[in-house]
Amino acid sequence: MSAHRNPYEETARADGLAVGLAHALEGIDIQAAAPGGFAAVPAAWAGPEADLRRLRLADLEGVVFVRRDPLRAHDARAAALARRRLAHVRLGLARRLLDRATEHLGARTAGEEPLIRKQMVIATVADVMTGLELLHHQAVVADDGTGLADVHLLLDELGWEIARLFGAFGYIADDEAARSLYVSALVANTWVATSEHERDEREEGEADG
Repeated sequence: MSAHRNPYEETARADGLAVGLAHALEGIDIQAAAPGGFAAVPAAWAGPEADLRRLRLADLEGVVFVRRDPLRAHDARAAALARRRLAHVRLGLARRLLDRATEHLGARTAGEEPLIRKQMVIATVADVMTGLELLHHQAVVADDGTGLADVHLLLDELGWEIARLFGAFGYIADDEAARSLYVSALVANTWVATSEHERDEREEGEADG
């Protein structure tokens, strides 16, 4: 575990993606901060009148996508805060799934030896842990432009390294690990963008509206 405690990482590690996302978005005006046409939010936040886009796997994770009001002015500072907090949420989720993966491997054997003791598995887990520590540091110090965008892209890649530790189960969409990783990437796609991409997404959202 990282020696540097972060509340958003800890929340997601303990309670999962939807609770971590709710923590990350506390105090943020969603309609002003979202860079694109839709924003991922906890399902519990969506009122009965909300204009939503739903996906089955996201529903299972307690996440929905709310259409942004194209007439609202964009708050770049709030968007930047959400992006950085979300990076830590995704780090916490990755740690949560790594915890599950090591438990899974500890319960399975090959040649009467737990898989978690196999040299290749030990090396993979060590690489993932190192990657998480590096990305934690990067999430703290990265600039809000391409720096944070790179953190989120690297989290996508590292997440699937964790999924591989589950074997075939890591690639089954209805398995919690694979599903959480997939929805985590979808969430990031609604909140993380380069400046040019942000403008394109906002224009697309306005056209749809």
